Amino acid sequence: MMSVHEKNVGKLVLTALISYVATNADDLIILMNFFTEISLGNSSMKVHHVFIGQYIGFFILLIISLTGYLISFVLPIEMLGFLGFLPIFIGLKTILDLIIEFYKKRKHGTIDDIIPTDSPISTIQLEMIRCRNDVDGSIRFEIKKQTDEQEPATNSNRILSILNHIFSLETLKVISITLANSADNISIYTPLFAQAYQWQIIVYIIIFLVMVFVWLMISYYFINSPPILSLAQKCARYLVPIVFLGIGIYIVVTSECFLWLFQAIRTKNFQKG
Repeated sequence: MMSVHEKNVGKLVLTALISYVATNADDLIILMNFFTEISLGNSSMKVHHVFIGQYIGFFILLIISLTGYLISFVLPIEMLGFLGFLPIFIGLKTILDLIIEFYKKRKHGTIDDIIPTDSPISTIQLEMIRCRNDVDGSIRFEIKKQTDEQEPATNSNRILSILNHIFSLETLKVISITLANSADNISIYTPLFAQAYQWQIIVYIIIFLVMVFVWLMISYYFINSPPILSLAQKCARYLVPIVFLGIGIYIVVTSECFLWLFQAIRTKNFQKG
C-alpha cells in the first residue's frame, strides 16, 4: 500500500498535470498556428523562435503567478486581455498584405510564372537561373543567388548572434501572444502557489516546464506529419491570419478586459475593477 507521503506526491503531480492541461488546451491551437506559419517558404518565423518565445513567455507568467498576490493589487489580471489586440493586428496586417500581393500579381505577374513552385529547386539550380530568347538564344534576364561574405567568428559575434536569436521580433511576437493568452494560467497558478509549500512549488514548476516541451513537440510533429504539412503549406498563408484574428478575439472576449475597464471607470477603482 502507498504511504501518505506517496499519496500526497501523486495528488500533487496529478493536480499539476490537470492544471496545465486545463489552462493550456487552447495553446495547442496557437502553437500549431506558429508552426504552420513556419511552413511558409518566405516566413521569417523559425522553430527556435517558437521554442524560445514560448518558454520565455511561460517563465514570465510563472513569475507573475508567484507574486500574484502582490501583482493583483497593482495590475489586475484582466488587463492582460488587452494584449489580445496584438494577434488581431497581426492577422489584419497579414490579410492586408495578401490583398496587396494579390493585386500586384493580377497587375504585373510574379516570379512564380518563371520558376514553378510545385516542385523543389535544389541549391545548385538556384545559383543561376537564366531565361533565353526563343529566337536568337540571347539571355533576356537571369536570377543569381547572392552569397554574403561571412565575417570571421568571434566571441562578440557569437554573443550577438545568440542575443539576436533570443530577442528577435519573431520571438517577441510569440512571447506577447503567450502572455496575452495567460490570464487563465495566472488566475489558477496564483492560488495554487499561494497555498503550497516551497518544495511543492518547485515540483509544480518542473512539471509545468516539462509540459511546455511536451506541448511544443505535439504541435510540431502534428503539423510536420507529411499529409498535414502538405495541406499546411498550401493553406497556411490564408489560414494563419484568420487563426490569429480568432485567437485575438477569443483572448479579448474571455478575459473580460472591457467589462473590467467599464467597471473600473464607473467605480473609479482601477485596482479591483
